Order: sequence, then structure tokens, then C-alpha cells
Amino acid sequence: MKTKLFTIIVFCQLFIISGFATSKLEIKDNWYYLNGEKFFIKAIGYEIGARPGQHPYEGKRADDLDLLKFDLKVIKEGGYNTIRTWSQFSEPQLKLVQASGLKLIMGLEINPERDFSDPKFVKESLDYVEKVLNYSKKYDCIITYLAINEVQTDHMYKSTGKAFIGLMQNIIDIVHREHPGIPVTLSANAMISEYINQSIFDVYAYNCYDHSEAQTATMGFKDYIKGLCQLNGHDKPFITTEFGYSVSHKGFGRYGGQTLTQQSDGLIANYRDLIDAGAVGMCPFYYADGWWKGGDKNYHNPDQPEEWFGFWGYSDLNDKYGSPRPVWFAMQNYMKALIISPKNKDIYFSKNIPIELFTEKEAYKVIIKRNDKILYTKILSKAGYFIDNLKLELNGIEDVELAFDFFDKKNNLIKTESILILASNAPFELPTLKIEVTPNKDLNEGKIASIKTTIETKENFKFADDLKLSYNTHLGWEVGPQASLSIKDQLNEKVIKTTNYFDIPDNCWVLNASAGIAVKYGKFEFKIHDQKMIYRGDWAKEVGRK
Repeated sequence: MKTKLFTIIVFCQLFIISGFATSKLEIKDNWYYLNGEKFFIKAIGYEIGARPGQHPYEGKRADDLDLLKFDLKVIKEGGYNTIRTWSQFSEPQLKLVQASGLKLIMGLEINPERDFSDPKFVKESLDYVEKVLNYSKKYDCIITYLAINEVQTDHMYKSTGKAFIGLMQNIIDIVHREHPGIPVTLSANAMISEYINQSIFDVYAYNCYDHSEAQTATMGFKDYIKGLCQLNGHDKPFITTEFGYSVSHKGFGRYGGQTLTQQSDGLIANYRDLIDAGAVGMCPFYYADGWWKGGDKNYHNPDQPEEWFGFWGYSDLNDKYGSPRPVWFAMQNYMKALIISPKNKDIYFSKNIPIELFTEKEAYKVIIKRNDKILYTKILSKAGYFIDNLKLELNGIEDVELAFDFFDKKNNLIKTESILILASNAPFELPTLKIEVTPNKDLNEGKIASIKTTIETKENFKFADDLKLSYNTHLGWEVGPQASLSIKDQLNEKVIKTTNYFDIPDNCWVLNASAGIAVKYGKFEFKIHDQKMIYRGDWAKEVGRK
């Protein structure tokens, strides 16, 4: 694939920001580079003014510089190198971020619920972006601008894709002109925005939640997110701008109702899956609980999932500083050594397996074992990016579980993680799954849709679950009909075929039909799957995928 090069060189204006070191930022080979080195974004979602009794989007926001300084110190000590916001920071706030050494993915707070075709709103938005860029362009702590967050499909349809793309392109042009080289993107919700073609943006960005529905159910969380990169062309960096688990007392599915242990384990599992999907930046949701999200900023509603995603919690209305939850320490430890490659639950047609790591200073040595036998030992001479190769002895197709142990200079184990791959030194055929969807071109062609699934089986690969089907209709946050079909009676057949039907709602503007099934080879389990997107008419020709 031809690699798209978007080179960014930022020389900070020292006469304006006296005493701050400049940094050189480049985007190339689908990665962020900082001062010539690959830079993995270890961010955390952060809002100032969201503590108990506060609402970050109500009235005039205070800078809260003392509390911001406290938070930035805590975040940096927690192992993060970046923060992600939903709205712009003021110049005094930017000065604190710059001084802290942290980087910033900064939201621009364009309202996703306003009419993108309204000339008045467009002018207000562009004037606002100009106003922010007038001071933000002085700060090289900013490594990405997020233009807008989670546009709903119905609203996109009513405002038109053409109007949305026009507004976004104007914002991109302003940023490129005023803050040359700093990338611009949006934070699209993966479940409702996968149809949006992100090619006009400099990087790809999605809010990704593992709620076991729709494409997550059919494709698995990793492959569902990896599929977004493939739909976009895999030619730009991909960052996750939200993911997380709520520890509210009540919830449904994986949305709320999680224990503190489930939150810790879930975040690490998501981090692993998202790295394996190709993400080069992570922004989990988020630093501190937002009491305001349930409608009463003075009351922490135990049954409102949106109020309980925080890595830090607050004991009462007067608690300004809060305290960390177990997930804070779990993530702090996990990020000490990130395994970028080999990717968990990936297939390698080679005995030479690439090793890529991002490590902190504390990680001094790595040992890789298979079946308790040491295959690889390396002293990590410096923190940051590390690359090498691991040679495996293989006998045909093998499920290979690799244990990575990381040690400090005193030989204390600081982290261990296992990576499970399927490897062979020769090509082999996998079982396949393909779908046919009707209507196949335009949702206006009928009221009833069908999905026909064809599975081709292969010897030694066993099916580990039922066939999952989903018809994501993009009606608000609803994911649409889902189905689970047993294929136990057809396991001995070389080709397995099924057909399923569902109704097409009149206000469904785009449909994502998908199907998938889990397959096992020894310990190794993966998904085979397929998906098709069908639009209603040509409303999305400017914003949608072809």
C-alpha cells in the first residue's frame, strides 16, 4: 500500500512562550513521531470544571488553575503523556499544560446538535475556531485538534452530509493555516459513525465502547475496530478518543453496573484489543466522574452510568481532589510496557515474529517465554520505542502462547502479559464467512431485508459459538435487531448457509448488516465475519463510504 506522508514540523514561538522547549511533530507511516521518535499517545480523557457541584458547559467556565495544576501532576505521575479534552482550553490553561510536559488532544466544542447547513451557525463556528486558534497556535503541546464529538445519524441526515463536510473542511483549513502542521480530526462514535468517510481528516479517531452489541457481537471488539481502519484505508494514524467502563450501581450489558475489578480488567482488555486493532493512541474515558451528567451537578446519581466512568472518584460535594480507583493503579502498571507487536489473536504466516514495544524507564529488561522455555532476553537500553524480531521453531500450524515478562534494574518483575498467536512458516487456508444483503444498493428498494450467510469450513478449525447476526439501523443509540443462530446440525458440511430476515424502519438512513462466528484452533480463538453498509437513496454521497 502506498503510504501517505503528512509531515508536520512545529517550531514553537520562543519569544511568546519563553523558556519552554520546542518539539518537532511529524505524522508518517501511520504513526505520530515526536522529535524523530515514534510516539505512542498514552492519553486520558479530561475535563476541567467537572468536579462535584460543577458543570463544564454551563455559564462561564473558571480556569481553576490550581486544580488543573494538581490534576496535570497526578496524570503525569500516573504514566500518561497526553490529555484529551472535549472543549478548548484557555490560554492560561494551555500555559500550564505546556509547562507540565504533557501533550494535548484538544476539543473545539463545535455543537454536534446544531444545523450544519445553517449559515449563522457555520459563521459562529468558524469565528469561534479562529478566536481559539489566535492563541492556541502558540503552543506546541497541542498535537491534535478534535473538531466535533459524536454526530448522530438522524441529525446528519437532516443537516445533510454535504453541509457537514463543508463545515469540517473549513475548520481543517483554518487550523492548517493558523497552526501549520497540527492534525485535525473528529471523535466519531464507532457504533453510529462507522459509515462516515474520514478521508478529509489528518488522522482517524473513534470513541470505541465494548458493549457486546451490533458489530462488536458479530465481529468481536478488536476486529470491529480494526475494520474501521480498513474501511478508512489504513493510510493514516488511528487513535481511540474514548473507551471505558462505568461502575454505577445499575446498568445493562456492559454499560454501567460494573464492579471496580471489572472496570480495571475491562480497561486493560480494551487497551489490548485496541492496540491489536492498530491504534497508536489511547484516550480512555476518563479521569474523574462527572456528577453533572445526570442533570444535577450536586448529586452523584448511583444509577446513572454516565456519572461513573472516572478513574478518580469524589467522596462528597466538598471533595475537590478526589482519590484513585483500582483502575488507576492497574493502568499505571500496564502502561509501563506496551506490546505493540506481536498482536494478540493475530495470525502470522512466518516463523519470524516482529517485536515492537513502548516502555517506560522502569522497564529495564524483557524476557519472552513459550511453554516456560526462555526464547528471548533483551536489555532495554532506553525508554520509548523498541523493535526487534523473534524466531520461532514451528511444526506446521501452531497456536503459540508467548509470555512477556518485564523487569526493572533490580530484577524485580514489574509486569507480565501473555500474547496468543496462530503461526505457520507456510501459508494455510482459514474458514471463511461471506454475506449477501438485500436490498443491496438502496434501502428504498423494500421494507424487508435479508442477510444470507455462507460459511466455508476447514479441517481442524472448530466453531466455538453460534452464528451472530446484527442489523445496525443507526436509530439514535439503538443498535437494531440482532440474532443468534445455532449451526450444530451443519457442522459436518463443507459449506453452511443460513438466511435471516428483518424489517427496515422508514427512518433508517444507513444500515450496517454484519455476521460472524467464533472459530478455534487449539487455544487460539478468532472471528470470521463480514459486513455490508447500505444507504437510503444518495443522501450520504458526500459523507458516506462508497
